[in-house]
Amino acid sequence: MNPGDLRQKLTFQLPSDSQDADGFPIMEPSTYTTAWGALKTLKGKTFYAAAQINMENNRVFTIRYQRKLMDDERPKGLNVLWRGISHEIESIENDDGLNITMTVILKAVR
Repeated sequence: MNPGDLRQKLTFQLPSDSQDADGFPIMEPSTYTTAWGALKTLKGKTFYAAAQINMENNRVFTIRYQRKLMDDERPKGLNVLWRGISHEIESIENDDGLNITMTVILKAVR
C-alpha cells in the first residue's frame, strides 16, 4: 500500500444519543477514531450494477487496518464524517485477512 494514496480523512463518530464508558449520556457527537483512506471510484460494470440496485450514493474506501473498527469491537450506531457529509457504515471488511488494509463501504445520509 502506498501511503501517498491515503488522502481522504474519515472521522468515525459516536452519535449524540449514546453513552460513554461510565454510562453518562453523550450530548454531542464525539470522535471514536480517524483514518486516512483512498477513495475507490466505481467504473464500468460495477458502476452500472450499483445504479441498478440504487447504490450510487455508496462510497468505497481502503484504509489501514484498525482492530477497533472490526465488527466485534466497533460500537453500534457509529457514523462516518467525510468532507462534512455524514455517512452510515454499510460494511467494513479486513482485506485478505492479513490485518494490513480494510475496505470500508459507506452510504451518504440524506
